[in-house]
Amino acid sequence: MKIRLIFTLLPFVTFLALPGVVYGEGEQQCQPETVVFFGNGVWNDVEDANESRRKLEKHLNTHISGTNLDGTITYKLAYNPSNGYLADLLETFEQDLQTNYSLFWNYLANWDTMPDFLQDKIIEIANEVDAAVVSANPSVQEHIALYNTYLSEGKMVVLVAHSQGNLYGNIAYLGIDPQYIDGFGIVSVANPDGYVAGGGPYTTIDEDFIIGSIPSALPQNLDNFFGPINWGDVWGGHNFIKSYMAPGHNAETKILNDVVTMINKLITSNTGAEATEIVHTYNLLGVVCGNPGTTLVTIPQDAYITEILTYHWCDEGQPAGTHALYNTISFLTYGPFPATTNFRDWASYPNAYVPAGSYEVIDSEPSTWSHTNGGGFVIIKGMVCY
Repeated sequence: MKIRLIFTLLPFVTFLALPGVVYGEGEQQCQPETVVFFGNGVWNDVEDANESRRKLEKHLNTHISGTNLDGTITYKLAYNPSNGYLADLLETFEQDLQTNYSLFWNYLANWDTMPDFLQDKIIEIANEVDAAVVSANPSVQEHIALYNTYLSEGKMVVLVAHSQGNLYGNIAYLGIDPQYIDGFGIVSVANPDGYVAGGGPYTTIDEDFIIGSIPSALPQNLDNFFGPINWGDVWGGHNFIKSYMAPGHNAETKILNDVVTMINKLITSNTGAEATEIVHTYNLLGVVCGNPGTTLVTIPQDAYITEILTYHWCDEGQPAGTHALYNTISFLTYGPFPATTNFRDWASYPNAYVPAGSYEVIDSEPSTWSHTNGGGFVIIKGMVCY
């Protein structure tokens, strides 16, 4: 979900994001940097791969303009070298077998009903298999070294992998330093493999005849061109630029949203802090139905907002609407964020940064927003940025 934000972050926050800043105990970096890698598919030379990376960079920068991620992302290439048509196809086949073999042993290793002595042995085998898969792919080892370097610096790393780049990414996942793995995520595009390491999202369009012809690949999950093929893509709907990044089509939007969601997920999981209640206006007095008028709250410090609740006792089962936060000083609106019904509460999950200040809470259906005389009942949860 985009946030309509058109100003530069406060100097204090910018200072916290600078490399080399030391954080005291209990403090957290409000907006860590992210490195987005593009992992190319088969039959791409370096210039082809960089052209796709530049296309991703251009589209993603436009997509996040004015949001909390604006200015926090750098872009790199995880190059998958091409050795010719036949050699690339053979390598893809071998890597697919390797990742499936690794997946099998790791699946057994996580089978909780197995006796401990047997599970320990299978975990040992799974680790040996993973190490063997990594060592059999020298190019992937170079990628792993890059990922570990950035992760060790406190940065988040997201790999946008296309075609065979997914096999490289799944293998790289096996070799990343375990202490940094929570900062690494894969956004999969046109995946010939049967899974995405780490459980990340994937996009394979219905018009991709190449991936659609691979029985073991993840199923196609998006109609991108409302027809059988994009005639501008000679590779049968498989080309990253012409089909998956075609402007204004479903795949472009989904991939960009998946990258944003992945970055925010990694940031949230690496803050080292639990979400707490920042605002709570619920009380035990009688509930009044009807428009509560302007509902003002104060967010005392810059915060990463994870949840907004508004009480809708009077909605009579009406579907949940949206929430937004309007800053009364900067006149900027954060949201709207779609909500779901949680008994009588409407719950939205912004996963967005907002600066400290006075806010009007905007509920899309104030006529059923329960309240007293002090404004609508609202709870805002999140993690405070120091």
